[in-house]
Amino acid sequence: SEIAARKFIEKQTDDIAIEFFPTIKRVIDAAGKRCTYALLPIENMIDGYIQQTLDLLLHSRLTIIDEIIVPIDFSFIANTPSLDRVQRIFVQFAAQGQCSQFLETMSEAHLDTTPSNTVSLQKVVEGTESDAAIVPRHCIGTHTFPLVVNDIDDYANNSTRFIVLAEQETAHDPAATYKTSLAIMEGVDRPGMLTDILSAFSSRSINLLSIMSRPTKEVMGKYHFFIDIEGYALDAGVQAALAEI
Repeated sequence: SEIAARKFIEKQTDDIAIEFFPTIKRVIDAAGKRCTYALLPIENMIDGYIQQTLDLLLHSRLTIIDEIIVPIDFSFIANTPSLDRVQRIFVQFAAQGQCSQFLETMSEAHLDTTPSNTVSLQKVVEGTESDAAIVPRHCIGTHTFPLVVNDIDDYANNSTRFIVLAEQETAHDPAATYKTSLAIMEGVDRPGMLTDILSAFSSRSINLLSIMSRPTKEVMGKYHFFIDIEGYALDAGVQAALAEI
């Protein structure tokens, strides 16, 4: 998240400082109040969408104004030089899904899930000789550990997509390439409803980039849909599709 934030700052003309929060919810809560922007992970190449981010977006009036894709490279760090002496591994919830194959080889150790990679690093720095953690390689920084195993991601070229949120949209740039993200709230269900929604885009040659369902958490079998499409929200074709939906 810090790398993505710095990449976003590089493109801005304003003087922007980074403030860190321990959870995704606190980041969203701070936007428009304590902070001008919020930056959150939304999708990983291996593990898919960050479900907590999707659920919080559903109840937020913030607008997505940018996205940044960051290569991810995880390392295993331990306070002991021997893998078989590791008894506890601190790992952030998303990192756990992206390094599952390596963690299978450490099945005798207890997994302690953390809310962030920074917390995982802090826990092992302050921990005992039998503690270890999974963190992005750059997080190690100046710390030294008896054991460091690099490149433990399940797949090469792992990357995470981050979104930047703000209260107001940025000015439209006709020369820019846009993506529009939609949330379709579950209404009166009927056969063919999803097909009709998708055909509103396909009949206008609007390309769908992704579609994801999330439970409403109210009734079993009821879902909200998140859809990403190519194009700007105020383009004539996109506007017509949204009006039809």
